Amino acid sequence: MLTKKTRVPAKKKATRKAAANPRKQPSQERSRETVAVILEAAARILESRGLEGYNTNAVAEKAGVSIGSLYQYFPGKDALTIALIRSFEDELLQSVKAAIAASQHDRLTQALQRIVRALYATHIHRAALNVVLEAEEQRLQQHIPENKETLTSLVTALLKRHRQHLRLPMKEAVQDTITISRAMVDAALREGLSAATAERRTVRALTAYLFWQDQPNESH
Repeated sequence: MLTKKTRVPAKKKATRKAAANPRKQPSQERSRETVAVILEAAARILESRGLEGYNTNAVAEKAGVSIGSLYQYFPGKDALTIALIRSFEDELLQSVKAAIAASQHDRLTQALQRIVRALYATHIHRAALNVVLEAEEQRLQQHIPENKETLTSLVTALLKRHRQHLRLPMKEAVQDTITISRAMVDAALREGLSAATAERRTVRALTAYLFWQDQPNESH
């Protein structure tokens, strides 16, 4: 899951907005702790059971809070799922942002290596949960608030630093870098590849593409 901004929108059934948006943001430490416990309970249910048996009553019971306490913050299970998706996206973006910052003096291949490593590390952590969230992201996409910073903006900033090495228009290079990375991450998780193997294959695919150049047609 490389954030919804990288995806082609799919047709989906409308979800009631009221049931998808959190009721209020926790302002006190105790409230924040309660929300964290509720979200962790939701995550564990999705990890162990998937969507089967995933509902607000089950989450409240696992979290050890009353259903009334849960409803203070989350009007329905979609709001819980969206909060988990946002948490994942925030973690992913921060990880990629840190990788790009650390690559300030790297060659492009080394910078891509850092980013790919960050992507895999984020996705592999709680992989079973991320598989469920990825599917739910498609359904709930229209209700997920946008991050001010996106994967597209981060990758654009990186590739602009290495513009002279690219053999593609910038917009295409950015879009295709994200698309290739997403496809390779998804495949690696499905196939159970080791992080080292997945990283090597993804960087190879990216560099082969970004440095590729059209050859003129030969006259016969």
